[in-house]
Amino acid sequence: MNVRQLAIIGAALIIAAGAFFWMRSQNANNAAQVAPVVAAPKAEMALAKVLVARREMNIGDRVLADSVGWADWPLSGVSAAFITQQNAPKAVEDYENAVVRLPLVIGEPITTSKVVRANAPVSAMVALVTPGMRATAVSITAEAGVAGFILPDNRVDVILTRAITAQSNGQNFTRTVSSTIFENVRVLAIDQNMATTKDQRSITGTTATLELSVGDAEKLRTADSLGDISLALRGYSDATGTTVSRTDALALLQPILPNGAVVKGQGGPNGAPGGPNDAAKTVKIYRGGQ
Repeated sequence: MNVRQLAIIGAALIIAAGAFFWMRSQNANNAAQVAPVVAAPKAEMALAKVLVARREMNIGDRVLADSVGWADWPLSGVSAAFITQQNAPKAVEDYENAVVRLPLVIGEPITTSKVVRANAPVSAMVALVTPGMRATAVSITAEAGVAGFILPDNRVDVILTRAITAQSNGQNFTRTVSSTIFENVRVLAIDQNMATTKDQRSITGTTATLELSVGDAEKLRTADSLGDISLALRGYSDATGTTVSRTDALALLQPILPNGAVVKGQGGPNGAPGGPNDAAKTVKIYRGGQ
């Protein structure tokens, strides 16, 4: 092997050694530059103790000692309507025997709009009636095929069917008219049932308690003296909004004959007796499709 070959081999070894040490130093520098990843501690969520339902409760139920309790709730999601342990530390005891106004599911926060505090002797119906409204009861009879399909907290239309008897040219004639006098009326109870059980689909009763304003309650009593009252069940999609009183209901108007005379219907606006319709009144219940 001549000197030239030895020189080439030596140079190659020197270059290889230099490359090795250079790569080693680069890896060391890169490792030094990579900072260890340390997980940041999670911020602890602020919580509040909120009064919630411990069991399902229906309209008219009484709140028992074990029906409600405290549960953690994200502080950012606490509504002003919620009952918190900070503001009402004795709420569990204070709300015992309260009356449920709206259905509650397990874990749902209790609010003053859903549960009304009431002492044990107070009627549950008193707590259910919306402030400013009145509970008015009417007798009902359910016809075959539709018996019991109107339930507490349903919405109904109230219909008056009235027979009008008059005399014209020496002859008597009778005309029967039916008109809706109230729309979207809330049913508070059927008999003494203010709620239904989970699987209950009907209640057969003899009395329906309706929620009306003072003036409308008086109007219902007048209508009851004039003829027969019927209830028509509204579907869920039509059961929103407030009660509407139909002032233009034909059955409430006094018809006028061609000669200008006012026709007197059976019964009078003040409940004066006027014929067979003053017998015991009943309310017929109709359901969609009947």
